[in-house]
Amino acid sequence: KGWHGMENQEKMAASMLHRMVREFTENELAPLDMEIDAQGDYPQGLFQKVIDNGLLTMTLPREYGGAGISYDSVAKAIHLMAIGNASMAVTLEGHFKTLEQLLKYGDQRLKDEYLTSAAHRIFAFSQTESSGGSNPHGIATRAVKSGDDWIITGDKIMITNGGLAQVYCVLAKTEDDQMAVFVVDQDMPGFSFGKREDFIGLRGTPVGEIVMDHIKVPGYHLLGQIGQGLEIGNNAHDDARILMGAVLTGIMEHELQIAVDYSKQRKALDTPLYELQTIQEKISEIAIARQNTELLYQHAAQLKITGQSYAKVAAMAKSYGSRSAVRCGDMALQVLAGYGYSREYPIEHLIRDARAMEIAEGTVERMSGEIALKQVNQ
Repeated sequence: KGWHGMENQEKMAASMLHRMVREFTENELAPLDMEIDAQGDYPQGLFQKVIDNGLLTMTLPREYGGAGISYDSVAKAIHLMAIGNASMAVTLEGHFKTLEQLLKYGDQRLKDEYLTSAAHRIFAFSQTESSGGSNPHGIATRAVKSGDDWIITGDKIMITNGGLAQVYCVLAKTEDDQMAVFVVDQDMPGFSFGKREDFIGLRGTPVGEIVMDHIKVPGYHLLGQIGQGLEIGNNAHDDARILMGAVLTGIMEHELQIAVDYSKQRKALDTPLYELQTIQEKISEIAIARQNTELLYQHAAQLKITGQSYAKVAAMAKSYGSRSAVRCGDMALQVLAGYGYSREYPIEHLIRDARAMEIAEGTVERMSGEIALKQVNQ
């Protein structure tokens, strides 16, 4: 009885969260979707509404002021948000994947110090450098021991939420070339922001650079142990790929809605477009790809929740979903024909948004390699 009572409470909490996210997306995000893409930024005041609605705390346990929602329900919320605007969904994805690493690897003092602030502060994971991206062994950022503290120096680029986030989990090499991850705060002396990228898609999501000039961080700001840096980085990628599958499902749902609505309104002579077999095939393909991606990300989330290996399925959700969302956008564009090629409709920016995810959190080529090796070695 007690177990079922807890399960019902979680279902009710998830249902309430999803209803709130739907309403927020419909009322606050979707009307600004085209403006966000055109401006390349979030309109003033929009992100404060995200904070005010408590959307930064979905993944946090209740003891840190969070909603304590399971990862599959969080992924579904990201999916619902991405239907209205993929940029904001990706901003939250970057925040949540970082919080997951603090929860899993953080010292209790670190959790107490930082996780309670996650309701109003953005967190970001920082791995990529000009000398190393998909291959983290090439990074140059250094962490040097100084008594009980660490001195961190380096330059991280192309960080999701770089410039927006106030707290960063930074991958660095120690003096003996072991990998480690440290929590760095923008308020620490020696921290500064650098260039913001001008990307063609996901235009609202800030992607930028941080510069660390001999930043002193306390010893307890180390996540896990020295030598666990790659493990933590890989875990962050795996968590992110689940949520990316959710974002991509939302993009495809948006593409599908546009194609279906247009096919109902437009006629070829006296025949509605949706009655034409060529149009039906495109709508069907988009619907199937959307459904498959949702099944993949939900399965990966369930594996994570139950303590099973989820890296392979998360990579599938991200790899299959990103390629499918680009292809589905192209099919939706074809349904609209000339109007699809016009900036008057959002199809073209949905294609650009999806295209980013064939690169972010590991290229689709790297995903293929990881999936194949895991399949061979299972």
